[in-house]
Amino acid sequence: MFAQKPTVFKSRAWITVMFIFGIVLIGIGMMNLAFLAGEESPGLISMFISAGFVLTILSGFRLWKGETNYMQDERTKRIGAYGLSWSWFLTFLFLFGIFWADYLHLWSPDAQTLSVLLILFMGISAKGFQAYLFRKGDVD
Repeated sequence: MFAQKPTVFKSRAWITVMFIFGIVLIGIGMMNLAFLAGEESPGLISMFISAGFVLTILSGFRLWKGETNYMQDERTKRIGAYGLSWSWFLTFLFLFGIFWADYLHLWSPDAQTLSVLLILFMGISAKGFQAYLFRKGDVD
């Protein structure tokens, strides 16, 4: 096992910059929402607010957790790869199910709904599979 070398993008200063940048994006989105609500498209405003919240939450958790050196070995890399591959396969089956639901006129999602569903499904299933495989132990 070897510890990952600290890089600039994992340093506390960089994470603090991302936290502040997230707060700035939220502020820009809120100011646009308050003052320019009728003039701009709501998509741009919601993009600023959403990106700001994501940056603030992720970097805030990283700042709160502290600087720990993560140990990485062959087992953790293999479990990560297996979890991602099972997530990809499950997402492929999910897409297949959505195709048949649309083809049979049971449910026809628009592009925005489908994009959000796939992003959330793939991310949550990847973390779920990795957590399961870490608890199970080594993969074959």
